[in-house]
Amino acid sequence: MSNVISFLETMGQDAQLRHATSNELELALTDAHISPELQEALLQSDQAQLEALLGARINIVCSVFPGKEDDEEEEESPSQDDDEITFLHVAMRRIA
Repeated sequence: MSNVISFLETMGQDAQLRHATSNELELALTDAHISPELQEALLQSDQAQLEALLGARINIVCSVFPGKEDDEEEEESPSQDDDEITFLHVAMRRIA
């Protein structure tokens, strides 16, 4: 699997490889020792097949939690925002 990830990384960094013809891409895949099943999925741009072969997670969630603005604004009791952030952290852990 690391061969495929490395190849995709290289492909993303190399404009010549990114816009290569099918024959050039097939040669590059063979040179990178990518399995025939993965080569076929890449050549056909079959994302679902590629995910299945790699065992990749389809649903990825990204979120940003705001930090505290000032330390001087300490509150005596937790605010509703703190409760919501705690709930989101728990929910994100369950998703992951």
